[in-house]
Amino acid sequence: MKIKLFLIAIVSLLISEVAFAQIDTTSNKIALLEQRIEQLEKNTKKNSVDWDKINRYAHPSGYVQLGYNWADDNTSTFKITRAMFTLSGNLYKGDYGKVDYKFQVNFAGTPKILDLFACYMPVKEFGVKFGQYKSPLTYENQMRTPVTLEFVNYALAIERFARMSDRDIAGFSAAGRDMGIDFLGSAIHKDGFSVINYDLAIFNGYKINSTDDNKSKDIVGRLIITPIKPLSLFTYFQRGEGAYPVYDEATRSYTPQTDNKYVKMYRYGGGFSYKADKDKGFARAELIGGKTGGMKSLGAYFAAGVGVAKGLMVVGRIDYVDEDTSYKGIYETNYTTGLLWRPLKNLDLKLNYTYKKIPKGFTDKNCVFFQLTYNY
Repeated sequence: MKIKLFLIAIVSLLISEVAFAQIDTTSNKIALLEQRIEQLEKNTKKNSVDWDKINRYAHPSGYVQLGYNWADDNTSTFKITRAMFTLSGNLYKGDYGKVDYKFQVNFAGTPKILDLFACYMPVKEFGVKFGQYKSPLTYENQMRTPVTLEFVNYALAIERFARMSDRDIAGFSAAGRDMGIDFLGSAIHKDGFSVINYDLAIFNGYKINSTDDNKSKDIVGRLIITPIKPLSLFTYFQRGEGAYPVYDEATRSYTPQTDNKYVKMYRYGGGFSYKADKDKGFARAELIGGKTGGMKSLGAYFAAGVGVAKGLMVVGRIDYVDEDTSYKGIYETNYTTGLLWRPLKNLDLKLNYTYKKIPKGFTDKNCVFFQLTYNY
């Protein structure tokens, strides 16, 4: 009996030793497996693509604008207004400030580079922008893009004074842009905005994507005061050269002569902009004066809108341009009303009706503009 108990005890001891050995081996295997998994995670993280970092360096975006224009002068056309692609990013951000850049192309019609610049801001109070970009002349030209603009078209005064269209008084259609260097900055920083913002730029004063054809340069300056976040007050000026305007009696308008015969050109103006939170409404006005050679010009607009439902705003605008204040009856006035609807975050629908009061001797026009904007 004692021998049996002794044998049972030995067998039990052997079994327990084997079991403990197996447990110890399993624990080692688990620990080794955990180490391998941890190393694999490190290697995966090291070799994986950091999309957030890439997006900071090169962020693609853009928008497409499709439209329809109708007028009682037999105008009726669908059109692709803009097909924009933008690449922007932050080249550097650290102890020595930050460097941003922007590259933008419009593929509607003949592809054309609109923006290509870099901006270095060592501090908020001072920075330098160099390249081709929107001029700080006027507020609406630079502070409202075709996407954020509440209307289909820019105000008449902006188109005629800020080189926004082929009807520019100085003879240059440059999409509101120019090539040069801008010294800019801000001061008195509040929560989400700065009270003072300034620009002082030196430009070619010529067409975009072109080398300057003379030695003179345009100087543009702007000062924006924002006492409270929704309200901005601003003033600006431009001193440079423009094409020589020749009066055409048949059309009762001026045609800039671009045969390298330039005259002194001055622009000056100011206004205010108020924008309520969450698209509840806005109001904006600018008064712009100018002198091109011996011809004095004057332009102005007042625009406002009220949100009537979520994503829906009723807008209206009166704008006016007198190309030559020494002649009577050749001014033009536009009265615009319409709707701005944003059913989705990246989708805008704009419908405008404009009554164009043309200079005396010509027939006034009724116009309808529709525009769809999709941005990505």
